[in-house]
Amino acid sequence: MASVIRALGPDDAPVYREQRIRALREHPDAFGRTPDEVPSVETLAEQFRLDAGSDEYVLLGAFDGAVLLGVAGCHRERAFKQRHIAFVWGVYVVPEQRGTGLGRRLVTELITRARTWKGLECLWLDVTTVNTAARALYVSLGFRGVAIKPRVLKVDGCYYDEELMILDLTA
Repeated sequence: MASVIRALGPDDAPVYREQRIRALREHPDAFGRTPDEVPSVETLAEQFRLDAGSDEYVLLGAFDGAVLLGVAGCHRERAFKQRHIAFVWGVYVVPEQRGTGLGRRLVTELITRARTWKGLECLWLDVTTVNTAARALYVSLGFRGVAIKPRVLKVDGCYYDEELMILDLTA
């Protein structure tokens, strides 16, 4: 059965929190947060409730039944002069589903939804330079690198650079 991609709602908060902690533990070099910084289930559920149907935030999940296989988020800048920008964040696919095209499906659906947000002109994302598979996916979807940000993450005394990538939605 093909996985279903949909926006996460309040009832998904427990499974999302569990997966987010897993992602941060298994890939500390790919995310800017630690497992201790993941909000509580209650806080996540409230955030999902408040953001439902908004044109400022979406968190998509790929589900096989009740099993969360992957996620991809997008949030829009709220400042008036920056509302034309939204950021892709938190893209993660469980290891046993990598290489199946699920990450591509998630990010493609995220782009499709973001294109419906009135006045949105571009998507930005940061990807650690060591994450070559993710970078290749983003390039294949039309993102282009515009800058390397040195030493953005520090994990156990080791620094990681991030590449800022942009997708122009007006082209």
